[in-house]
Amino acid sequence: MVILHVKKTEDLQFLTQIPADTPNSQVIEHVMGIWNRVIKMRRLADGCEDLAKHGVAKPADQQGLDQYQEGITGKAQPPRGPYYNADPTGKRTGEAPEPKLAEVIMKQVAEVRSVCNIKDRVARKEMMSSTELQEAQDSLRGAVTMAFPQGLPNYDEVDAMFDDEYEKDTRTAEVIDADKAALWWANKQLTRDKKLSDFVGKNDKTKIVVKVTQDGAGAPVREPAVDAQTQKEMMAFYHKRQEELKKLEEEQDDAYLNSSWANPKALKSALHGTGDVKWR
Repeated sequence: MVILHVKKTEDLQFLTQIPADTPNSQVIEHVMGIWNRVIKMRRLADGCEDLAKHGVAKPADQQGLDQYQEGITGKAQPPRGPYYNADPTGKRTGEAPEPKLAEVIMKQVAEVRSVCNIKDRVARKEMMSSTELQEAQDSLRGAVTMAFPQGLPNYDEVDAMFDDEYEKDTRTAEVIDADKAALWWANKQLTRDKKLSDFVGKNDKTKIVVKVTQDGAGAPVREPAVDAQTQKEMMAFYHKRQEELKKLEEEQDDAYLNSSWANPKALKSALHGTGDVKWR
């Protein structure tokens, strides 16, 4: 199995594996399936956290901060439930589920975030698969169903996200349809009409770094030779070395003559008891 290190940024990278003789069209579908699922599940985890804390969403025409709604609409607000927790964004009713059920949702949210913590998983050399991601999402769906057995309203974004319907925002901006994506390795595009082995050889023990772009967008920008942290450490060492050299240049060759051990009268002064006398 060829190991693919798919990378765009430090927070958007993962490891996966696929046979070398796989057609590139299938490689792209495999990679983008994981790529898009990770981005969407991060967004889903945020939505489920809000759901556990503040209940289901309000209809679009009723959204707003609860403490101001009565004055705006002229209607008395409905009585609040025992677990009411006002939504600071005004998008949700504030009627949170029972604390034990909310805890179950939050536990599954933490599990989803752990699975999608791809930076740490790359450091641990853990492979990512679509099956693993789907299982984590199914567990989260089950937790939501337990807390809201009557189901979520169709205008709640969490319900839509479970059906793989996402609104474009900054958190899902990196989603790219598989048929519009391109993979690059060693500044070469992995064209769909060839196999992966046509580019990396038939050795299944190969590891390559793959970049993702929109099809037709051209080659991705090359990574810098050193990362930001290494560059910072190098600059700190350079400035420290410059200060040391500057200090050495300022010192004279005979500066040691000012030291007490170089005083030819040190023994005499010590015998007379005047060795530590200082004049101001």
